Amino acid sequence: MYFYDKLKDMRKLKGFTIRELADRSGVSAAYISQLENGNRGIPSPEVLMKLSEGLNTSYSELMDIAGYLESSPSTENFQSNPVNLRRFLRDNELMFDGVLLTDDDKEWVERMLTVLFWKERQSARSDKQ
Repeated sequence: MYFYDKLKDMRKLKGFTIRELADRSGVSAAYISQLENGNRGIPSPEVLMKLSEGLNTSYSELMDIAGYLESSPSTENFQSNPVNLRRFLRDNELMFDGVLLTDDDKEWVERMLTVLFWKERQSARSDKQ
């Protein structure tokens, strides 16, 4: 599968139109359309960074798909230890849709995740009973 097919699949999987991705990434809709139609070559790493932010996906994944990175067989099957999301939120500078999150924003995200997973645990418990 070519880069342009994968880019289109990623965008559609996220439920974004080309215009929405353009607004979220700062890359023009015309350019994204040309990329997805195969009318443009592989974009620069700078454009891939913007697209990764707009798609809310990892930059390294787009770099790999674009062919800038070579995946080595030894790392393809590597599984890292799980990351403590609560600590990750607290200890890192985070950005969402191009906006740097404040400590208050990160606290709200943490609260929302707590509620989400609390509901999941409660429904799992009631299913067992």
